[in-house]
Amino acid sequence: MSSLVLLNCLKASARRNVPFKNFARVDLLERNKKFSTHLNSLYSLHPRNNPCYNASLTQSRAFSLWPFSKTPTPTPNSSAPSPSTTSTPGLSVDSESARPDVSTISQPSHIPTPKETLTPEPVPSELSNSLPEGVQLSPPVELLSPQAVDAAIHATDISTSVVPPALQLGDLASLGLISYTPAGLIRWSFELINVGTGLSWFWTIIAGTLFWRLALVPVVVKTMQFSSRMHLIQPQTQAIMQQTTEARQKGDMLAMQKLQKGQVELYRSVGLSPFQGLVGPVFQLPVALGMFIGLKKMCELPVPQLTDSGMSWLPDLTVADPTGIMAPAFAVVLFWQMTVSARDMNVQAQPGMAHVMNLMRFPGAPLFSLFMTTLPSGLVLSIIVAAIATGIQSLVFRIPAVRSFFGILPPPKVQGRQGLPSFKETFNFVKDWWVRRWREAKEDATRRAEQQNLKSGPPRRRL
Repeated sequence: MSSLVLLNCLKASARRNVPFKNFARVDLLERNKKFSTHLNSLYSLHPRNNPCYNASLTQSRAFSLWPFSKTPTPTPNSSAPSPSTTSTPGLSVDSESARPDVSTISQPSHIPTPKETLTPEPVPSELSNSLPEGVQLSPPVELLSPQAVDAAIHATDISTSVVPPALQLGDLASLGLISYTPAGLIRWSFELINVGTGLSWFWTIIAGTLFWRLALVPVVVKTMQFSSRMHLIQPQTQAIMQQTTEARQKGDMLAMQKLQKGQVELYRSVGLSPFQGLVGPVFQLPVALGMFIGLKKMCELPVPQLTDSGMSWLPDLTVADPTGIMAPAFAVVLFWQMTVSARDMNVQAQPGMAHVMNLMRFPGAPLFSLFMTTLPSGLVLSIIVAAIATGIQSLVFRIPAVRSFFGILPPPKVQGRQGLPSFKETFNFVKDWWVRRWREAKEDATRRAEQQNLKSGPPRRRL
């Protein structure tokens, strides 16, 4: 490209009889002049250099998006650049008068407050006269107050919040929560209660827990009938158990078989069977575990409907209690339930069971309450309701008329103290039990070592 330009310059200088150096300088000046003239003509044609355009721009651009501009605000009387200041094709590009007035574009604006009214631009009289009477072409626009804007935003948030749909029959089955296990059957019963009654899930959990406690009432009656008749043969039963323990320590299998046969005959004398004592654990334990595992999995999955409990103070049943009330409430309810259930207990006849229940009151209740803080609030709600129902059930079955109706014998009259022992007595019992067990283990180890030495004979001499 450069060689072609050099060749053209040499030909032109030969035709004009001008030295090559002078011709190159003259040609460059002519080219610059033509380029400057063309650029000024294009610049003058841009609409921004039009005075009418600048005037309309000054009026229409009344505010700026950047309120911290340091450019001074022009007065309303400031006029647009005069036509004489616009560039012409004959002027140079470097002329100051040809540059547009940038201040008219980047001037700061006055942002109206909500109480102010935006005044529209004037409308030509011909257009306004052609409108019907009472109709304005550009009516004033009043801005909303901040309170009204906040209320509208809050209403929008509420309307757009996600609310889970109501539970339908088969929803839990589609989630794989329905089966023939105790936990699956309990979940199915909760689904039937929620769909059939339309209760919120807070009250559904309460109703489902009470339903299963009522379903276990026949089992509770059978258990209490068995325990009331066991009081009649309690001394004989304790004697047989003591003899059985001694026979086991001695390894006398024949004596143990005789004692077991005598115990069966003793049960039959009062119309009982040794297997009747297993009725309560066989039915109550699966229901308790099924309730715990079933609700725990529903909350941890979670079932979407459990996120809306229907109670403002406990909105989400799938998370831990946000109020921190349910854990202390569980400790208080458990303490009360243990106290009520063991009110008629014979401490002399069952000292071990009485002290175990006392340990469940304290420190068991506070420790269990700490564990409840890690569980979902829906599961803790079910446990609290079950504990309250058990305590009320114990109070109801203490009434003589109720016991007589269900064939439960009245509690035997015991000389001395009834109910749970004091915490000091429980502490001494645990300490004595630990010392006794340590002594028995030490004696058993010594006896086994002696028997081993007798079997092996005297030690042999080494040659």
